[in-house]
Amino acid sequence: MNLLIDGGLIVSDKIISDGAVVVEGNRITALGDSSEMKRRFPRYERLNARGCAVIPGLINTHTHAAMTLLRGYAEDLSLFRWLNEKVWPIEAHLTPQDVQVGAELAAYESLLFGCTTLNSMYFYSDEGSELHAFEKAGIRATVGHGFFEKNADRGLKITKEMAGRWHGRDDGRLRVSVCPHAPYSTGPESYKRSFELAKELNERYGAKGGILLHTHVAESKDECAETRKAFNVDTGQGIVTYLDEIGVLSKDLIIAHAIHLTEADITLLRRHDVKPSLNPVSNLKIGMGVADCQTLIKSGLTVSLGTDGPASNNTLDMFETMKIMPLLVKGTRGDPTLIPAPLAFKLATENGAIALGYSDLGAIRPGYLADIVLLNLKVPHARPMFDVFNHLVYSARSSDVKTVIVNGRIVLENRRLPNLRMDSFLEKVEKVKDSLLSRVSGEK
Repeated sequence: MNLLIDGGLIVSDKIISDGAVVVEGNRITALGDSSEMKRRFPRYERLNARGCAVIPGLINTHTHAAMTLLRGYAEDLSLFRWLNEKVWPIEAHLTPQDVQVGAELAAYESLLFGCTTLNSMYFYSDEGSELHAFEKAGIRATVGHGFFEKNADRGLKITKEMAGRWHGRDDGRLRVSVCPHAPYSTGPESYKRSFELAKELNERYGAKGGILLHTHVAESKDECAETRKAFNVDTGQGIVTYLDEIGVLSKDLIIAHAIHLTEADITLLRRHDVKPSLNPVSNLKIGMGVADCQTLIKSGLTVSLGTDGPASNNTLDMFETMKIMPLLVKGTRGDPTLIPAPLAFKLATENGAIALGYSDLGAIRPGYLADIVLLNLKVPHARPMFDVFNHLVYSARSSDVKTVIVNGRIVLENRRLPNLRMDSFLEKVEKVKDSLLSRVSGEK
């Protein structure tokens, strides 16, 4: 499709107040003043963007998308009680079809919230999975099969099969990652094997896009002790130092949370160009603490943002996450000048793209992939507007999202998802939830 997105407030390397963006196939090929673009591309299909900000889609660099099914199920618990007493027991009853429905719900929620890319870790099966759901919904995604020490052999085997079947599908819209769960749940040899598998898969499939290693690191203050207890390893110098000693740090590693880090840990992250994904809403809700975003950025790291799973957040709202992160930095450090709005916006867009291995995503630029959001500015909380970045970070709401384009295709228009009967789908979600709960209660 050749498309002219016309008349909007274009948020690019410069702000164009009455601009237009040209999309050919799945890429942005030109942008500029509306009058000039209409003259140069008179026969392209037009998408009216008047009254809208035209922005890159937001990028969620850490979630467990299918956990929408567990939204609100386990509340007001510490992390390890949350996992051991509630989440892991109910997950044992999930079917592949459950996972697929939960992921489909997550994709629609994300698109309605202006998020065009997800990096998700959950359970894969050929019978149904997040990848099946994301292929149908049209969202861009990197997906890994999360595994633990007890099932590492099977997890690595599944990951290898996933990559062969899915990596690079639909013009690169879908990618696969390698996902050992966390240092406290997955042993050192399994991490080493994960690292080697990621290298092997990149050699085989890397031309279709990089294959990442994706894991949880430094989420809990007890993580070093739990890891040492579980695997009899030395974590005395910090959890990242431990991962460095077993040789799994690299530029292709994305670590979720990154809260409880030592100075030595941060130095090693920078040395290996590891990509931290910060998850402020989930971390606050489970009482894990606050990642030192300012120090990580000043250290030169590519910091990005994620929501974590909908069971611990409880939404996939990246506008909310993008606002809360700079507020936390300003409040905890007592300095309102830190993390200005343009930087906060970059954390949720271009930095997310870089973290996921894209050099051509996360911005409105010629040559970049056409993942674009039209955000309604004809709302009371958008007026008056002095600065568009201040509005996007502090005033805009996910409910302002009007139209979404992913990989050059319109996947949401005027807040309507084509070919989806939302009422019927939401009824299906409730039935899946009820069936899941009946299986759990039947075991008891």
